[in-house]
Amino acid sequence: MAVSTALNNIGNELLSTTMHIVMKEWRDNVHESTAFLDAATRVHGQGNPTQAGGTRIVVPLGFGEHSKTTRMQTGYERIDLSVEDVFQPASYEWAHVVRPVAISSEEELINQGDAAILSILESRVKMTANALKREYVKQMVQGNQAGWEDWNHLNGIDFDSASPTDGFSGGFLEAAATGTAAQTNTPGGVSKATFTAKTGWNNQFFNGSDSFNSNGLAGLYDLMVEINAVSPSGPPNVILASRSGFKNLKRALSASERYIDTDKLDGGRVSQTWDGVPIDVEYNMPKITGKTSAATEASFYMLNMDDIYTLWDPKGYFDMGDFETVSGEYDVRAAKMRVRGQLIAKHLGSSGLAVNLDTF
Repeated sequence: MAVSTALNNIGNELLSTTMHIVMKEWRDNVHESTAFLDAATRVHGQGNPTQAGGTRIVVPLGFGEHSKTTRMQTGYERIDLSVEDVFQPASYEWAHVVRPVAISSEEELINQGDAAILSILESRVKMTANALKREYVKQMVQGNQAGWEDWNHLNGIDFDSASPTDGFSGGFLEAAATGTAAQTNTPGGVSKATFTAKTGWNNQFFNGSDSFNSNGLAGLYDLMVEINAVSPSGPPNVILASRSGFKNLKRALSASERYIDTDKLDGGRVSQTWDGVPIDVEYNMPKITGKTSAATEASFYMLNMDDIYTLWDPKGYFDMGDFETVSGEYDVRAAKMRVRGQLIAKHLGSSGLAVNLDTF
């Protein structure tokens, strides 16, 4: 008989049930302090969208036109039946990380009593979940998080071509002009350089040249206009801003505050909207030193999260398994907490990156 069962009335089944309740409460409140997760939940709902099964995630990308239009006047015109297969599949690998939550028999001996055991494990469950949350958001926004190397990310500017395995390579949003073959990453195995001339597989880009006051506001409007011109999913529905970028936008609009509305989200965190698009301060926005340029700040991610989003395994959204007594030499009870999914893109032109707007 396991030590924990002998010394306390709480067995593995009851322990698991109680900790699952703790995790549900944690998930209901997890997004209050994390802009990226809050934005994703606002667009898709908690833990959505999902896909069950499959060794890969395959997304068909539509490039070009399938057929040509024929002008009809008499009804006897010859219809041009020449067609092209315009679909290019993007293929993404599932990514999966795990953290354990454990308690040893020695700890249970020291902290005898069900309430003490539950209190210890509740704290460890929340600490583990918070650690996974922080790592996930940093990976999505920055990349280069230890253990998360299989996960895609947005940061396409912090990349050292001499060290392509440094964890930064392959980010979706690049600091390069659209349509010039300057964007070279390959999301889903589909080269942005190869499909330069095809609408939708290059992200929009603006460089503020370290002077928000000079052209920042106009540049952000231009970014939104370019997104709207090619987006199949409508305008951006999320703007993530660096702290300085957000402050500079507020300062530039100080004379016309009606353009920035303030709402209070569940949990008390304040969200701003600009031209109807929610703006959230994301504290993990990358600032590059010594990579592709001496200093480049990602000041704004302007995203359409219907086209760039995390696809979740239904059992991989900060999911915790049951507690079990570890077999072998260890006198420990443990459960595994897992995150399984992948950041995918099905259209890049509907999102944009603005850099070097952290200085007013």
